[in-house]
Amino acid sequence: MASLWFLLLAICCYISSTEAKNPVAKFHYDYNRIQETDQTWNCWKEGYRPPPATSNKIHESGNGTAAEIERILRFDQANAVLFLFTSNSDNTNLHTTFQIARNKLVRLSLDNAGLERLELAFTGRDNDCRLAELSVPRNRLSDLPSGLERLTALRKLDFSYNLLEDFNLDRLVRAPGLKQLLLAHNRLESFGSSVQTSFASLHKLDLSNNRLRTLDATYWSMPQLETFHVDNNRHLTTIVGWTRTRFPLVKGFDPAGTNNWNQTWLKSVQ
Repeated sequence: MASLWFLLLAICCYISSTEAKNPVAKFHYDYNRIQETDQTWNCWKEGYRPPPATSNKIHESGNGTAAEIERILRFDQANAVLFLFTSNSDNTNLHTTFQIARNKLVRLSLDNAGLERLELAFTGRDNDCRLAELSVPRNRLSDLPSGLERLTALRKLDFSYNLLEDFNLDRLVRAPGLKQLLLAHNRLESFGSSVQTSFASLHKLDLSNNRLRTLDATYWSMPQLETFHVDNNRHLTTIVGWTRTRFPLVKGFDPAGTNNWNQTWLKSVQ
């Protein structure tokens, strides 16, 4: 009996020692979720806010394991209209996937959530006319989600600080109300459109800190564009199809030290 107790004690000591040497990684999180019981409305409208009488706000912050983070991200989208998740941890060892259900969320933000894959659970010819903001900055996304072109109500799309290598603007032609397109700090070597694309409301386009060598604005129609960042694409020297008359509200570019701008070309379009 004494030897059995000694064996059990040794096992417990070993487990405790192992856990001490290899503690379970914890990741900081902070999120807000608004749930709404009354979702009889069909499509999102400008300025929509969930009525207090039918909504419930949930806020939680703390430190959790990878499994706990995944549990948080698997929240029931059936009655959620807003979900904003952020983390200030080093999430290098956090690997998550998120799936968007159709006609549920109005705003979705997953900031530094260890996201490696984003999916849209649409079938057939389904479109989503509710999701107005999709923000997934500071993750490890190398591909855009299949079905992105079905998000017809988008006003803000933020994929900054990810691993994208190309972006086809054609995929957003069914979201003509887009106001902000943020793609800074990726690995973009290609950004363009093969057809005429009209974004009458777009006022901010950020392509800075990428790897663009060429940029063709010939097919772009963006009369309200005010803020356009292309700095730190070190091999980009000109933008084909760019004229002051086509983009009258853009105040200028930053040629100093960030791009090998052709000064003759820059003066011709300013």
